[in-house]
Amino acid sequence: MLLTKSDFLLFLDSPRHLWADKHGLIDKTPSVFDINVMNQGYEVEALAKEYLEKFVLKPDENLIFQKTFTDKQFTARTDILIHKSATDSYDLYEVKSGTNVKKENIYDVTYQFLIVNKQIKIDRVFILHLNSEYIRYSRLNLAELFVAEDVTQKVHELKEEADIQREFALNVASERSPEDIRPLCLNPKTCPCPNICHPGLPEVSIFDIPKLSKKKKIELINQGARDIRDVPPTFPLNAKQRLIVDVAQSNKELINQEAIRKEFQHFVFPLYFLDYESYLAAIPMFDGYKPQQQMVFQYSLHKMESLNGEIRHTEHLAITKDDPSKSLVKQLREDIGDTGTVFVWFKPFEMTRNKELAIIYPEYADFLTNLNEQIYDLGDFINFGFYLHPDFKGSWSIKCVLPVMVPELSYKEMEIGKGDQAMMAWWEIINNNLSKAEVEKTQKALLKYCELDTWAMVRIYQKLLLLI
Repeated sequence: MLLTKSDFLLFLDSPRHLWADKHGLIDKTPSVFDINVMNQGYEVEALAKEYLEKFVLKPDENLIFQKTFTDKQFTARTDILIHKSATDSYDLYEVKSGTNVKKENIYDVTYQFLIVNKQIKIDRVFILHLNSEYIRYSRLNLAELFVAEDVTQKVHELKEEADIQREFALNVASERSPEDIRPLCLNPKTCPCPNICHPGLPEVSIFDIPKLSKKKKIELINQGARDIRDVPPTFPLNAKQRLIVDVAQSNKELINQEAIRKEFQHFVFPLYFLDYESYLAAIPMFDGYKPQQQMVFQYSLHKMESLNGEIRHTEHLAITKDDPSKSLVKQLREDIGDTGTVFVWFKPFEMTRNKELAIIYPEYADFLTNLNEQIYDLGDFINFGFYLHPDFKGSWSIKCVLPVMVPELSYKEMEIGKGDQAMMAWWEIINNNLSKAEVEKTQKALLKYCELDTWAMVRIYQKLLLLI
């Protein structure tokens, strides 16, 4: 059995994940979004190769692209090697589409180093990633697009541990049963093989306690408490976590009327309910954008003039080869006034987009800055514990809150029901990958999805008002 670097990283995520993968128990079928991410990765790799050839490679050096090395049962394919004739040695470059170096990236290149350095001499190890400070103007500037971060010292510090871990990974892959494999996976919500890692997990478990540390999860598991109802009253939790546990254990909703009433006193009519949809591009597509920056292409807006007044809806979907946010900001300026409260769900997203758009389009900077001052995060009522329901299961995601507070509304039967689906639907349209009939159908689905996001906030607002 050969162990690849992908296997090794899967093992580091959780040993049981590697075991499940090697036994064919993980569905590896990529989604449309996954394929898009991979394609963007290939684009970054091609540009990285060009960058090294133009700005790093010396006359007596040779670039080797994607070469596979094997040492016994360990194998790895390097992204880029640069051979230096004078010393007959190499520099290893690992290309990443992100804008910084993560811990798993160091493990990745250390695993490669252990294999490759046995066959050729590696002098230095670099992680070549996108420059978070680079802003595109006109054509791509390769000289500024990438950052080559020297991680050689970190690799040498980690190589003994990685050597031990890869042997452990090899043993795990050969195990007959996963039952005794440790350490355990502690994230069932993102686990690729929940039937292997979390068989028989209670409907509401300790993993639904928000921001519970790894150490405390293990403590509770060792005490035999996987069901949230089994968490002891003396177990140390912060105030928010204890509230979540208390609500789950009592199976009763918690309503802090005083806190809700106090927040409602701050709201000023007209009330707006705003939601953005955006596309994430690794390589900036238009002027003014940075690598891995969200590009807003759609919004939905509901407007409430008074408590019992008419609720109006406006929307904008930019289907264009140019920067979609340009027409979007212009239309939004016409739809939202300078006074009133603007509700969003998870305000860091919309507020960050507004700050970015203010830089790209300075003529709208005053409007966007004022808009951010009007924003209120409707999700804070749940996030701060002003209203909690056991069926929220510790989450304040609108997709968890809406079915409980407004059960007549749902994302489940929609053609587009998630943000990544909306992102890819827009991408398919602007790249002419759909027929005329499919374009019309997809546009309607995009508008319907975004409209539900803001209508959901309207209905949740009304439900909160009824509580007081």
